[in-house]
Amino acid sequence: PYLLKQYYERLFPYSKFYRWLSYGNVDKNYFQHREFSFTLKDDVYRRFLSFSTEQEMKDEIIKHCPYKIDLGAVYSTKPRDHKKIKSSEFIPQERELVFDIDMTDYDDLRTCCSGTAICERCWPFMTYAIKVVDAALREDFGFGHLMWVFSGRRGVHCWVCDKRARSLPGGALCRCGVSLDRQGQ
Repeated sequence: PYLLKQYYERLFPYSKFYRWLSYGNVDKNYFQHREFSFTLKDDVYRRFLSFSTEQEMKDEIIKHCPYKIDLGAVYSTKPRDHKKIKSSEFIPQERELVFDIDMTDYDDLRTCCSGTAICERCWPFMTYAIKVVDAALREDFGFGHLMWVFSGRRGVHCWVCDKRARSLPGGALCRCGVSLDRQGQ
């Protein structure tokens, strides 16, 4: 907990994080309507958090020192106000398209490890998976704004941040995933 507080006070890239999640601030309410959730000590989970400014986000993160920060959809109103309006009016407007590649997906191929165990010999599987998914997203679907990040445990996430991807309806998101899954077979 001490190191986490130091990280949030000294190292967390608040400005870059804010700039990314504002997408150029074309819509002034975009960041304010983004849902955040925090996983705190003892697995306390806080949902429907939203922030009006970068400074407010920074202050809340430093105050609560979350063990994990999750990013949700951009809603029709501020998520923190969701109880003040009818549930039928609290509607997700956009969300990033995120692909999750876990090392456990390759347990039938790995000979060195299994389950959540990962060693240096495992990473080429992830490297090849990243190359295949990246090429499919760029060449087959025409997406260009991809961000690959370590998931923090046993794999990687690909965040597709193109406006067209963020605006896809839920059913289209599932079909995109199924299409990629079928390409791998």
